[in-house]
Amino acid sequence: MKNHAYFTAIDLKTIFNENAFVPDYLATVGVSTDTRTLEPGNIFVALQGERFDGHNNINDAIIKGAVCIVFEKRWLETWHSTLGIEYPSFPRIVVDNTLHALGKLAHYHRKRFLIPVVAIAGAAGKTSTKELTKHLLSQQFNTLYTAANYNNQVGTPLTLLQLHKKHQAAVIEIGTNEPGEIEILSEMTLPTHGVITNIGKEHLEKLINLDGVEKEETSLFRTLNKIDSTAIINLDDERLKKYVSTQHRCTTFSLQQSADVSASVSFTNALHPVLTIQYANSKHTVTCNTIGYAAALNSICSAAVVLSVGLTIETVCKGLESYTSPEVHGYARMVVEHINGLTVLNDCYNANPESMNIALQTLTAYPTKGKRVALLGDMRELGEASESEHLQLLEHAVTQTDIQIVVGEYFQQAANSLNSMSTIYTCSTHKEAADIVMKLVSPDDIILVKGSRGLALEKVLELLKNM
Repeated sequence: MKNHAYFTAIDLKTIFNENAFVPDYLATVGVSTDTRTLEPGNIFVALQGERFDGHNNINDAIIKGAVCIVFEKRWLETWHSTLGIEYPSFPRIVVDNTLHALGKLAHYHRKRFLIPVVAIAGAAGKTSTKELTKHLLSQQFNTLYTAANYNNQVGTPLTLLQLHKKHQAAVIEIGTNEPGEIEILSEMTLPTHGVITNIGKEHLEKLINLDGVEKEETSLFRTLNKIDSTAIINLDDERLKKYVSTQHRCTTFSLQQSADVSASVSFTNALHPVLTIQYANSKHTVTCNTIGYAAALNSICSAAVVLSVGLTIETVCKGLESYTSPEVHGYARMVVEHINGLTVLNDCYNANPESMNIALQTLTAYPTKGKRVALLGDMRELGEASESEHLQLLEHAVTQTDIQIVVGEYFQQAANSLNSMSTIYTCSTHKEAADIVMKLVSPDDIILVKGSRGLALEKVLELLKNM
């Protein structure tokens, strides 16, 4: 993710104080964490990951034209005994944690821009909501946005560092794997507007339970209060609606009750949402190109966000009608495909219990003359709740669909617990799943394909296309 964020020696000394060993004349353009894409003039930040250590690439960064390096104090002795001999006065910043240093650079750069910045968090739907919000804002503003789902402590600062004077707005998706991440990312981002799509079972390995998820996600609201920014609150979420009374500034939305931005929803025969939006004493009806109930939720959420930013309701409606869900490398978020006469609801992008249930709801509602088939892959990062959540989900799927094809360790365990169910088929590979589909599914049938990103269930669809 290339950027042209500039930092002078004064900037770097302001950010890092006595840890910045840089000459007064230094001027840098761009921040890089990857020597493969590093450009002359960049600051190189040596990050450490599970499978790599950027400190091993510092020499390569210098050779390729980095004009300042950021490394950790643990590497200081190595520096003095190796590269420090060859480059004794090379500009450097020595810190306890380079990941935090990257965040500090991004935070400093973010403060240069007096533009609307939207932060989007939540258990499910945040990437889809981010894409739609970006689409709506882009009708009026040159909008920076989080690419793909680069929503962690690496992706978020690299996105913020892309801010440029040409940008008039930004949409930043922030995610979490463990307690404290939403607070870090929201304080780094300094959003003018923030929304939590919902509270659901996500990352229970570290967040433990729904109370832990709520505490983590709503740290965004606490940050918004600190900086007097606007919270956009989902009144249809039992755990979120109570925060209306805690926020200094808020806009509410709902599909079920009166709110600042509300809507009733119906569906076409092809399950495209038809929203009748009520806002500021006026009603507007729009038909969306997206599919299912989750798409309706994302639409009213994004509408509330951009109306709060300042778009007109007419502009919002025009954008909702023109939006189509993006497909990335074969996987998608609830799009309809037709493969060899078979109707496929491709929702391979990711999965947790919340999004799985909504996807099954869409499958159940989709009109078909044939069977309804669910091809489901494991839901990752549910911790101790993994077995119970997969069993509960599969039990529900059995009541909603005619055939269930499951991939992954936990769904296979759940299937074994339900061994009296003759409609469940287990498989270990993409090829095995595709073979089962070809054997059991007819052209009039409809199949939902959904699982966590690590399952890459789009590979099953690729196999089906070539059969």
